[in-house]
Amino acid sequence: MASKSPHWTLVNFLPVSFVSWIIFTIWALYSWLHLVPLLQPWTDTVARDEARRHRGLIEAYASQTFMALFAACYLRAMFTDPGSVPHTPEWRPGQMAASATNWALREAKKTGERRFCKWCECYKPDRCHHCRVCKTCILRMDHHCPWIATCVGFRNHKYFFLSVFYALLSSGFVVFTMSTSLWQALYVEEVSSMNRFLLMFGMTLSTIMAVLLTFFFAFHVRLMFVATTTVEWCEKRTRGNWMPDYRHGWYENIQAVLGPQPLLWLLPLGSMSGNGLIFPLPEEDRRSR
Repeated sequence: MASKSPHWTLVNFLPVSFVSWIIFTIWALYSWLHLVPLLQPWTDTVARDEARRHRGLIEAYASQTFMALFAACYLRAMFTDPGSVPHTPEWRPGQMAASATNWALREAKKTGERRFCKWCECYKPDRCHHCRVCKTCILRMDHHCPWIATCVGFRNHKYFFLSVFYALLSSGFVVFTMSTSLWQALYVEEVSSMNRFLLMFGMTLSTIMAVLLTFFFAFHVRLMFVATTTVEWCEKRTRGNWMPDYRHGWYENIQAVLGPQPLLWLLPLGSMSGNGLIFPLPEEDRRSR
C-alpha cells in the first residue's frame, strides 16, 4: 500500500490548528509574562536581581528543551508513515492460503478464515486494522488521531507516545513555575489588569492541558505495559473478542513501543525492530531461546 502522510483537508486541518494555537499561546504567555521578567533583559546590570535571573535561566533552559522535544516528536508523529500492508503477492487474494503458515498468523474471523480487507483488497496481518479516514490498513494500529491528522501505528507510535509525554512535562512545568508569577501579580506586585488576566488565562489553559494529559498519558502507559493497543482494548471491552496475549516482560513491552535502544527511548530518534507483520507470543520466544 502507498505511504499515508496527512492529506490536508479542512476536517483534519482544524484539530491540528487548534493544537498549534494552544501550544503557541502557552509558550508565548509563559515566555513573555514569566521568563522575561525573571531574565530582566532590559534592566541595568547593577540593578539586576541576579538570583531571579539565575532562576530564570534554569527555567528558560528546561522549558524550551521540553518544548523543542515536544515539537520534534509531534512533527515526527504527524509525518512518519504509520505502516501499511506491503504490496506484495503473499498478501493478495489467492496467495495467502499457501503462505499463511509461513507468516504464523493467529488472528482470524469467527469462521476461522483469515482476516480480509474488502476496501484494500488484501489480507490483514495480526494487529492490523483498516482506517476509514486514512483509507488504508495500518500495521499494529493504535487509533486514528485527529490531533496529528493521521493514524498511530507501528512506525510512529513511539513519536506519538513521546509527544504526549513531553506535552505533559511542558504544561506541568509551566503550571509549577508560572504560579509564582501569578501569585506576585495577584498579591505582591502592581501589574496591569491585562497582564493579570493573561497570566490567569495562561495558567488556566496550562492546568487544563496538564490534567487531561495526565489521564491520557497514564492510559497509554498502561497499554504499553500490557502490550495492547487502543483498538485492541476497545474490542476486548465492547465485543469480548478473544485475542492473542502479546505481553512479554516489562522491558520487552517497552521496547515494542519505544524501540530496541534504551538510550534512545526518550528521543525522537531510532527505528522499530521488526516489520510490523509478525508479533511472537511469549511462549514462542521462550522456545526460541
